[in-house]
Amino acid sequence: MRNVKVTLTMAALITGLYAQEGVKFGLRVAPGVGFFSVDSSGRTVRNLAGSGVFGFGGGLMLSFGFSDNVAFLLGAGVGTGGGKMDFKPDYGIKGVTNAGADTAISLRDAGVTAASTVTYRVTTLNVPVWIKMRTNPLGSTPIRAKGVLGGQVDVRVGSSTNSSRILVSPLFIDQDRARTGEHFSAFLAQASGGAGVDVEIEGVGTIDFTVMYNHGLINFFNKDFKFDAQGAKDLKPYKDLKGRLSNLQFNLIFWF
Repeated sequence: MRNVKVTLTMAALITGLYAQEGVKFGLRVAPGVGFFSVDSSGRTVRNLAGSGVFGFGGGLMLSFGFSDNVAFLLGAGVGTGGGKMDFKPDYGIKGVTNAGADTAISLRDAGVTAASTVTYRVTTLNVPVWIKMRTNPLGSTPIRAKGVLGGQVDVRVGSSTNSSRILVSPLFIDQDRARTGEHFSAFLAQASGGAGVDVEIEGVGTIDFTVMYNHGLINFFNKDFKFDAQGAKDLKPYKDLKGRLSNLQFNLIFWF
């Protein structure tokens, strides 16, 4: 009975929202180019370099218009992204020996003699929250210029690593593609800003195009992730690292 009441309440709420003037429903697709930066206390990390990978996102959007020029946008969708890490042989990993003493082993100590590239990928459920401000129609055209500000929260639902070789131990980086959730934070957050145009098509809807930059705010890595290897235990490869996952997205939304 309680579930029925909740369902009816939600249906009434959605119906009420659609009855308001200025509320629109939209579909979003968002390919993007990733930027993956790695540092330790704001400083460049020696023997380690990061770069981004191509990503894609999309989902449903709601627009709540305060006026003809200002709207609050709320969405829900799915996205993919990630980064690449180039581990050089002299990159060190902190841990303890089996006797309990502090130690730092390098990839070279584990037999790695050349730089190794590891690709990380994550799949997330995302919730964008934006404020859109747009101009009046430009001249006699159906085009309006606009700016968008806000943020996005992502909850990780899947992740994997891809490497051509084992690094130190299969528990850290395994060969080929391995699914793992231990390396990465459970959720991410980004600050967003962008600009674009709205094109209104009479009797059909609005095509909304925005070039959006999303700047990562939360450490991509799970700094408490640890593993054991021969001669050492409790090794923490990401203890002092901060990996920020950002991207440049090309958002296309069709508003009904």
